Amino acid sequence: MLSRAEVFEKVRGVLQSEFEFSEEEVHPDAHLVDDLDLDSVDAVALMVRLEEETGLVLSEEDLRSLVTVQSVVDAVASRLA
Repeated sequence: MLSRAEVFEKVRGVLQSEFEFSEEEVHPDAHLVDDLDLDSVDAVALMVRLEEETGLVLSEEDLRSLVTVQSVVDAVASRLA
C-alpha cells in the first residue's frame, strides 16, 4: 500500500508528464480548473493515466468529486486502502 505522500508524488508525476506542469504548480491546494486550467477532457485523461499507474478503476462519481490535487490524492489513496 502506498502512503499519501507516495500517492501525491504519483499524482504529481502524472500531471507533470501528461500536462507539462512544473513541480511548483502541482501542490495539494492547487485547484484543477482554476489553477491548473484542466477541463473535463483533461480530467478524463488524468483518470485514465492514474488507472494505468495504479491499477485502480475510478468511477464517474470519483471523477465528479475531484476539485483539487489533494482530492485526487485522497480518492486514489482511499481506493488503494
